Amino acid sequence: MKVGYARVSSKNQADTDALNQQVERLRKAGAEEILTDIQSGREDSRKNYKQLLKLVKASAVTEVITTRLDRLGRNAIEIHRAIELFREHSVKFTNLDMPLDGSGSAMEWLTIQNIASMAEFESRSISDRVRHGLNYYRENLKAFKPPFGYTKDENLKLIPHPVNWDIARELCERLRSQTKTKISRWLADKHGVKMYPTSFRRYILNPCLRGHTVYKVDGEEKIHYNTHPALLSEVEYQELEQTTRLKTRRDTSKYKLHFLAGLFRCGVCGAAMSKSGANSPQSKNVLRFQCAAYKAFGLKSCTNKKTIAASIVKREVIGELRLYAIMITRDIELLATERNEDDPELLQLQQQINGLKKLGDNPAIAFAIADLEKQIRNREHHQNVRGSTIKEDKKILYALLQADFLESLPDEELRSICIRFISSVKYSGGKELNISMRALV
Repeated sequence: MKVGYARVSSKNQADTDALNQQVERLRKAGAEEILTDIQSGREDSRKNYKQLLKLVKASAVTEVITTRLDRLGRNAIEIHRAIELFREHSVKFTNLDMPLDGSGSAMEWLTIQNIASMAEFESRSISDRVRHGLNYYRENLKAFKPPFGYTKDENLKLIPHPVNWDIARELCERLRSQTKTKISRWLADKHGVKMYPTSFRRYILNPCLRGHTVYKVDGEEKIHYNTHPALLSEVEYQELEQTTRLKTRRDTSKYKLHFLAGLFRCGVCGAAMSKSGANSPQSKNVLRFQCAAYKAFGLKSCTNKKTIAASIVKREVIGELRLYAIMITRDIELLATERNEDDPELLQLQQQINGLKKLGDNPAIAFAIADLEKQIRNREHHQNVRGSTIKEDKKILYALLQADFLESLPDEELRSICIRFISSVKYSGGKELNISMRALV
């Protein structure tokens, strides 16, 4: 069987008919079956290239045809290895652009070596150009693909999109109270924007939304702070990060979420505590909570059959929030006092910079100074974020100390406060709740 092998490095090349042209030439050269890959020739994971070698080893191939020698790969050693394999299994190798005599002579080896080396050189040159281009992008804080709500200006910096910015803001507002499925449907129906429910959390976690530019270098994320307008403040981000972490499966247009939705769990099995009895004569129409897994069948069922009145849960949670507010407001005042003092680490970094500047001009010294200055900017940014979060927490916590403030809130607003300050609420039976509060940022 005569087998042709064609390859292009990228999907863009495949879309420009480069792959089809190779396939057509192979077919005209007599190939009975054609294997193709859309991958770099330097990659060892090419599926159909591996399949070709398997067919050769199984003696299922009489001839291998390619348009150019570098279609086999961009590595001289790999190309020699493939041609040697063809020779060992008496498989004829036909290279359309530069035919080889198949003799295995020194001249043929030199020809293959020259062509393969040029292919490898070209591949490495492309890699160098790409690397230099990426470094230029990073050094000048240019953006790659903008997230939804942003576009790029003439300098390739992120700016608000003239249309999608307001839609993105509304999306973030809806994430506070609506299910991800409902928001996804709203985006598609009203704005023609396709965004899957599973992608919302990843979208919110993107540092670009907070005004930062992020690059991934050698598998590690490097963030440059405050490089463009922020869609979300750090405080809004903290709230949405917690909200999107919680799982709420029901449609809020048909089912009203209770104030602990996503936070209230069974202390025995870890399943959600669900509402029951609101319209049940047996429970005197009193809203209660019960483990959602109690009535499940088989191994998924839970032994915790106890129920607890929603009024008791609300009273206990509000009481715990008040105690938390009393303790934390006192600690916040201490933190604010500490924050006004000079940061010893910042002072140390500045002293190191001053010392390096006295050593004179040198590229290595300039690089070290730039790195220290970046550390200072990053630390100052984190301090500012911490300060703004504490300031927002302080406003809410002082409000919690006011009489009847929490009792007067509708469930949706109370849930927002619970998500902000409560880590989890667990019920194992009886009248006691295990309420875990979040640590202050």
